Amino acid sequence: MSDQASGLRVIRGGRNNTRQPAPVGSRALSVAGGKGGVGKSTIALNLALAYAQQGSRTLLVDTDLGMADLNLLLGVAPSRTALDALGGVPLEEVLVAAHGLHLLPALNGSYLLSTIGPSAQQKLLDLIGSLRDRFDNLVIDVAAGIGQIQTCFAGATAETIVVVNPEPLSMADAYACLKVLANEQKVKHAYIVPNRVVSSAQADELTARLGALVNRFLDLEITALPPIPADPCVQQAATIGVPLMVHAPESPAARAIVKLTRAIASVAPQTAPQPWLRTAQGEVR
Repeated sequence: MSDQASGLRVIRGGRNNTRQPAPVGSRALSVAGGKGGVGKSTIALNLALAYAQQGSRTLLVDTDLGMADLNLLLGVAPSRTALDALGGVPLEEVLVAAHGLHLLPALNGSYLLSTIGPSAQQKLLDLIGSLRDRFDNLVIDVAAGIGQIQTCFAGATAETIVVVNPEPLSMADAYACLKVLANEQKVKHAYIVPNRVVSSAQADELTARLGALVNRFLDLEITALPPIPADPCVQQAATIGVPLMVHAPESPAARAIVKLTRAIASVAPQTAPQPWLRTAQGEVR
């Protein structure tokens, strides 16, 4: 299926220049996936690290509020979390510095934090927005699912990434995620990142199939970004609690993450500070 038929723009990124820094720019990205286990937290973390390694002041926010997988992937044990921030603790006392970025952490096993309502969600977004002048780039890791809380955070940023892998359920759940974002959050554009693929042909098939569904049923434009290959270094990094971009920066998956930053910059170059968050009406603020 051609890109024209599926309504996709496919962005490849450079093959021979992954060592060169991409423009730092200024962006706010949420990383979602619908289905759990597709690798969105790994991509969110290492995308944020790639920006930080390029010289960007980068804020990473864990909105999988009751799971806090980013703590484990980063190898940190925060003494304070987003729950404390919502209770009035200054953000400077909550943020965790690690590997060149700052993390606003979630709290593992917190039912209270994982079930916050719309007013608390908005308060958390307002707190994130208050850090706009301190950081260049924002990356939000969104919990699995398409419930109200996941959709709120996935649709809150100026740009949204949806991760999909070759599993049939991942394809169905990625489409469900895009459908809810388009219908409930009025998102008009999203990036697609094929993850754990074994070939470019497999990535092309995933994006073409998903693009055909979106083109037929949704008022939404999607842009396919360079795929992340299946890479044993990803699991090795997770096992030892060291991010992939630190543990194995020359691995195929890490080099693909760097391509992502360059590809996103090529689609929508940004060299000056831009608004991070969208309003309920879909406008960026």
